[in-house]
Amino acid sequence: MRAESLLRIYHYLDGELTTTEIREISIHLEHCPACHDEYEIEAMLKEVVRRSCGREEAPLGLKEKIRRRIAVEQVRWQR
Repeated sequence: MRAESLLRIYHYLDGELTTTEIREISIHLEHCPACHDEYEIEAMLKEVVRRSCGREEAPLGLKEKIRRRIAVEQVRWQR
């Protein structure tokens, strides 16, 4: 499977595609056993991660800490 195909599967699983793209991939998955198998593996992995990590709360202040770090990096890249 090509990396581009796998990337499209990730976008498909994450709901990041247009209605047309979703339809195209759904049809492709019905007719391509290799891609369908890869989709199944990725879907199961995503579900395992969701179940394992989905309930944990981020530490207080993490969002602001990330924003500050991004601001610092943006300044560094502008130099």
